Amino acid sequence: MEMHRRSKAPSNNGIDNSNNSGGSAKRNVGGSSSSLRSKHNSRPGNPYSAASQTTTTDIILFRSMQILLVITICWFFSLIISVDSPTTPNGDGLRGSGSASIITPLDPTDIANARDQITKVREEFYTRYAGKSEALDMLKRGLRTFENEKAAKDMGSVRSTADRYLRSILRFEENQSSSLSAFQHAEFVMAFGGYSVTVGRGNHFEQSYPFIMEKILAPILALPPLGVKLVVRNSAIGGIPSFPYGWCLPNFLGEDADAVSWDYGMNEGNGAAGLESYVRQALMMPKSPPMFILLDMKRPRLDLLQKYVNMGFLPDPVALGGRDAVNKKLLQLPETDKPPGLQKWDEWGAPNGSPGQSPWHPKKMEHELMGWMMAMHMIDAVEVALNVMEKDPNWRQKVLQQNLSLGGELPAPVTDVATTGAASILHGAPSTGDSSKWHMNHVSCRTSFLPNMFGNFDSIIESGVTKDEEDMLQSRDDSLFNGGWVMDVGKVERETKVKVQKYGGLGYIDMKTALYGIPSSGTLKLWLPYELSATNPVQSSGDLLAGTYFNSVVFCEVNEKRGNKECNMLSDLAFEVGGAAVAKAGVTQIKGVASYLKKDICIRLDIPKDAKLSTKDNDFGLPVDIKVSRSDVSRENGACSISHVIWEHNTG
Repeated sequence: MEMHRRSKAPSNNGIDNSNNSGGSAKRNVGGSSSSLRSKHNSRPGNPYSAASQTTTTDIILFRSMQILLVITICWFFSLIISVDSPTTPNGDGLRGSGSASIITPLDPTDIANARDQITKVREEFYTRYAGKSEALDMLKRGLRTFENEKAAKDMGSVRSTADRYLRSILRFEENQSSSLSAFQHAEFVMAFGGYSVTVGRGNHFEQSYPFIMEKILAPILALPPLGVKLVVRNSAIGGIPSFPYGWCLPNFLGEDADAVSWDYGMNEGNGAAGLESYVRQALMMPKSPPMFILLDMKRPRLDLLQKYVNMGFLPDPVALGGRDAVNKKLLQLPETDKPPGLQKWDEWGAPNGSPGQSPWHPKKMEHELMGWMMAMHMIDAVEVALNVMEKDPNWRQKVLQQNLSLGGELPAPVTDVATTGAASILHGAPSTGDSSKWHMNHVSCRTSFLPNMFGNFDSIIESGVTKDEEDMLQSRDDSLFNGGWVMDVGKVERETKVKVQKYGGLGYIDMKTALYGIPSSGTLKLWLPYELSATNPVQSSGDLLAGTYFNSVVFCEVNEKRGNKECNMLSDLAFEVGGAAVAKAGVTQIKGVASYLKKDICIRLDIPKDAKLSTKDNDFGLPVDIKVSRSDVSRENGACSISHVIWEHNTG
């Protein structure tokens, strides 16, 4: 099946990119270590040679050179040891051993130039939005930060984001000391999740607010002395809830994400339980804790983020709004009198009639406002990073000493998901002996939804799928479903994508594909790899009981409503896990969190007591067989579908 890849957003969006040359930025980090060299061109006489006429000065000089040579050799070997020896990461992937590169002094002209460019961008923001006072008021209404009153005065939210930039530089320097490094630049990765609002429905994909922010922020970050490459991913998928997406954050957003997001503006009510579950999954990502971006301004969710800030688990989250940030009086002005950023406010970026041009979706200029507000906040952090680099010569050591790694520890949850039927995989569980400290079992995901960074559904399929090379937007013949499950899209998804194609595709990369099956499709065989072999290896001499290593398996379907006769995952599918049949009592509906338009779309399977692991290519895993058990399930009424498979490891 063709993978839909992200393409770089075009730069012609009404935003000045003149500062982004595309060339390599000048850095203040030496590319290799230099050895000591003698300042003398002539070789001194050997004091031990009878033919030489030596003096006390000659002897001292020769001995000094010997000592310097020994010091150089010792330094060289210590460098090799520091590069090759494993050290303990010090939060955010840094090992805490410092960089082996020679650091050159900052160039004051670089600092001055970067500040000049920041000033120019700010002036453009003020001009676009009715002057400095009005623009700053708009920013205050439209972007909310959260401060921890217990934190040191110099470690507020913006400083925490600035330190993220600095850590990206340190990661680059650390990797540059290794001959195996593939890094060409320091990178800061911002990965945006969400649904149709973040996708930019009604507009072109590149007009969505993450890419607007990228066009503004990327040239500033690339300037020396930072020299950081900004990587922006818009991995939003139209018409989905925050779960099962939240269980698959590394799949959709990438394991290297420094910042992650979700938008809660439309589909998930006013509560905070889903947000807390999503945040807790984000805290399990490799660069934990990531910067968290919430596209929503509802009070319960703002309060939830503030609580996690106060507990010390989120140092710099932000909440971003949209149209409510605008002074309504400015929108009532004649078109020619409106500030530039509010002109054509009611126009879409895509041609009229394009899918998604609904009242609840932001139009082109609202996306631009959101992107500008986000960029202004991130640029404030750039300025703080410049100040730190300029004023503190020991900033590297201080950043290295910051131990941000949570070590898998979580606070006790503040919302209740006990009624969901999947509390441990959503919130984790209390640690033994201390109920105030919680931990999350490792969660793995495979999904057929696009865009997908890694972990495609195909990787766990053993057999039972009909091979079909047709374009995904082409209707499938019923005969394909006799003898195998079929990768397909739902009726509404296909119709929507076909409409989008009439307008050239609009750049969208999201698609909700899934495996569909009916009774005649037979048995779908999957194999779920055990992914904790490095830290909790399987005892191959034991009985290989699956429950020792797997806690539960979750299956989710495509979120589409197809009538009362459609397949019901809870009752119409039969499962065999690890060679043992799963009793009906061992299959439960996950309620509330993984829900779209009031339809629950995920089920949870207990691991049968007699289920066992199997081996494949010297690895251990869990075999799972699935078949449609209700005889009258049909494509016409709604076939069974599986789009996500999530399994929770048992880490004790």
